[in-house]
Amino acid sequence: MLTPDQIEAIRDTLTQLTNPLTEYLLSDIARRVSQAGQLTSTAAYETWRLQNLGLSQREIKKQLRILLGKSSAEINTLMTQTAKVGYDFDIKRLPTAGAVAFSDNSVIQQTVSAAIKLAQSDFTNITQTLGMIDPYGRALPLQEAYRSCTDYAFKQVFTGAADYNTAIRGAVKNIADKGLLTIDYKTGVHTLLEAAVRRNIMGGLGLMQQQISQQNHDALGADGWEISAHAACAEDHEPIQGRQYTDAEYKALNASLLRPIGTLNCGHAAFPIIMGVSKPQYTQEELAELRADNQDGITYRGKQYTDYEATQQQRAIERSMRLQKRRVLVANGTGDAKQAMTAKTRLTLLRQEYKRFSKAADLPVQNERVQLAGFGRAA
Repeated sequence: MLTPDQIEAIRDTLTQLTNPLTEYLLSDIARRVSQAGQLTSTAAYETWRLQNLGLSQREIKKQLRILLGKSSAEINTLMTQTAKVGYDFDIKRLPTAGAVAFSDNSVIQQTVSAAIKLAQSDFTNITQTLGMIDPYGRALPLQEAYRSCTDYAFKQVFTGAADYNTAIRGAVKNIADKGLLTIDYKTGVHTLLEAAVRRNIMGGLGLMQQQISQQNHDALGADGWEISAHAACAEDHEPIQGRQYTDAEYKALNASLLRPIGTLNCGHAAFPIIMGVSKPQYTQEELAELRADNQDGITYRGKQYTDYEATQQQRAIERSMRLQKRRVLVANGTGDAKQAMTAKTRLTLLRQEYKRFSKAADLPVQNERVQLAGFGRAA
């Protein structure tokens, strides 16, 4: 089993996994849009588009192969390390006479290997559906989005519909606001790339952990499960966290939950126990204290938040910061100094609010969650 803190750390790692890809593509398209808007004739633009967008397609494919290779290696390391941590956690809490070291357990190694291959395959499949939102609000594959954005910039300037700066800002606004997407081209449904990758890999990792815990449960004679507990718990899981259940009780409980333990962004996990023998990690008094602290929460600028609601508000500010960083990135790519300055000013204000709110809520500032390639380590 992974602890709630470890699960949260993994989510942060996965949020950063796609940053280099996002930085490269958003900067690249912004630069090309800027070039397109500077051309002064249809013939010159058509020649430029034929040469540059064809070249960009080859460059993108080459860069994607490099970045995807690095990401695939990171997924391998992440899955392997978390599997070992979860395995070791389980066996320390069960009779160890029949326990086998992680590296020597062939069944577990097969489970981990299969999970890694599936996660890497899912990651590749997601990145094969990359796209962006063009100036007209359409979710398009990368190459089509490139053409639509550069066409828009050129036509707006060439026809006099807008001055250069206005045209460029209009051409890149949606790619900055919406970011890099994964698109289901049959339905048109699209998801921010980092969210899609995080959801899929966390799902696969959760399933791997469940399989490892079940194998430990069966191999070491467990007959029940304990659900982990953490502060600032969501309301639907608060009554059940930190408690022990027989196999039958846990199976029925998990089947009844809208968010089963270990899935759908749940921060909990369950680990195998021997009923009546395994000592609970938390006493009833400690669980009651966690619940009371959550309800007491904080008051910030006249608004009351439970501890859980405060963590969600912190996440919302982090998302706003990542959005603003994309706007800075794209403005820099187009050479729009005024727009870049405006975006940087707003980012500074968000950073200040993030620190104020985090301090008021007694929450750690999570630099990793707001990290975007090209911005260093500062929040």
